[in-house]
Amino acid sequence: MSTSPVTLMVARRVAQGRYHEMMAWLHEGEQLATDFPGYLGSGVLAPPPGDDEFQIIFRFTDEHTMHAWEHSASRRSWLVRGSGLFA
Repeated sequence: MSTSPVTLMVARRVAQGRYHEMMAWLHEGEQLATDFPGYLGSGVLAPPPGDDEFQIIFRFTDEHTMHAWEHSASRRSWLVRGSGLFA
């Protein structure tokens, strides 16, 4: 496993009419990750005009901490709460 910082990047298209809910959900995910060991930061890249695909980015100290976040119960619960927000 890597000992260098790693980035997890996911692309998602927001479901029609769900933009504000999706942004609140993304903020919730960032807040959850903030208290997670190895979390370095996160962000969201908005799509260009005429597109609806967002890039969601999470950074971790290494692959081990990213893997732990990806498989955590808190992340799983967060993903369930976000179901229906994406096309």
